Amino acid sequence: MPLEDYLMPNEHIQYQSDFDISYAGKQYTVILTDIRLVLYSRRGLVFKSDDVVTEAIRDIQGIKYKEKGMIFKKSHLEIQSKSKIILEGDKVSIKALYQRLLPFLSPALRATQSYQTQAPSVVIPTSQVSSPLKHCPNCGIELSPNEKFCHNCGKSLS
Repeated sequence: MPLEDYLMPNEHIQYQSDFDISYAGKQYTVILTDIRLVLYSRRGLVFKSDDVVTEAIRDIQGIKYKEKGMIFKKSHLEIQSKSKIILEGDKVSIKALYQRLLPFLSPALRATQSYQTQAPSVVIPTSQVSSPLKHCPNCGIELSPNEKFCHNCGKSLS
């Protein structure tokens, strides 16, 4: 079944990773919708099957980025919700995912999401999500164009 078969009515994909991350020892593509975080993978050589893990964005209480290892560094993204979800991958991919998740967790954006009202009041067009990102002049982390402060080092961007 295609990914679209797993989406709920009025649920729209806001971001889809072009890299795989590891969760519970398996590789997944990360999809952020206006309602959920979805880990999706199509498995099997002959007999195809879908592997889908979801978490409602409203249930996510916090996220934490960590790096482990001295020589071969692995990055971890710990998502705290009703359960703890630990995503692993290379530093660049996990940092990119962390930066994409942060705006979805802001209280202002969460208040306008469709899971809190019957009809979605704000839907972010895909063209806005894929708009060019800027970088912090202090630490170099990727930021969305409307950021006023770097969420990594705290430097003012004005």
